[in-house]
Amino acid sequence: MSEDLVFREGEVIFRQGYPSDNAYIIKSGKVEIFSEHPDGSEERIIVLEEGQMFGEYGVLDDAPRSASARAVSLVRLQIMPL
Repeated sequence: MSEDLVFREGEVIFRQGYPSDNAYIIKSGKVEIFSEHPDGSEERIIVLEEGQMFGEYGVLDDAPRSASARAVSLVRLQIMPL
């Protein structure tokens, strides 16, 4: 069973280095995946859209998040516990 989460534009969904506990499917909106550098700068990796999945690598590898995710617009996500 899965549940939905809603994030407003600019809200962080998860942070790099944190535990990986869920993967997500974008039901609506856009999500930016980005790296956070020690100097505080950020580097955009990709912007994902409706229907795309993210966050699965860390869950499958049982590793911390390798990047951060942030809502680029109002976004609705389906949680996919693995």
